[in-house]
Amino acid sequence: MNTTENRRERLKAWFADKTLPANEKSYLSQLMTGKASFGERAARRLETTYGMPAGFLDDVSDARLAQQEVANYRIEVLDVQASAGPGVINSEVVQTIRSIEYTDEHALQMFGGKQASQVKMITVDGDSMAGTIELGDAIFVDVSKDYFSGDGIYVFLYKNHLHVKRLQMLPDHLLVHSDNAQYSDWVITEENEHKLKVIGRVLLSQSQAFKRHG
Repeated sequence: MNTTENRRERLKAWFADKTLPANEKSYLSQLMTGKASFGERAARRLETTYGMPAGFLDDVSDARLAQQEVANYRIEVLDVQASAGPGVINSEVVQTIRSIEYTDEHALQMFGGKQASQVKMITVDGDSMAGTIELGDAIFVDVSKDYFSGDGIYVFLYKNHLHVKRLQMLPDHLLVHSDNAQYSDWVITEENEHKLKVIGRVLLSQSQAFKRHG
């Protein structure tokens, strides 16, 4: 393997678990595929720009490559806003707009042993779960639990409106509860349960809030 080929392979390894920056995506792709010249000046500039160790792209050992954790666990981020408020009409066909990747170790800590295909991420639009899930938070949903599997927070369709609510089983009905006290509870009974379709159970949420510290 010559110097140029080595640089290509090491550049691929560096970005294996990273998103290519938009402003250089085309250029980096050309470098990786051999469609652009990969000289000394370009190599040093990339190392500086992207925080690589000095000489990383010319290193011929595998030691530094081994330090680059490969993200194998990919979660789809869906183009849908689950309503934690009044509810929004939503198509059952959801387009994937991007994905988030995790190392296997990180994914195990977050999602246990669940397969990546069972977990989807969506953004909450509404404040009815405020205190637990805030407006704009990202929620990770176990879509393999497309049924009521015990008390918890679910994403579900009711009368073709998409909701994120807490569901609790009571003796003669299913209670739909909002953690925000300004919203009233409502119930699902045998008479209207045919209007309910569970999409999945919420595993965890991630705040998207910005906090200013200076």
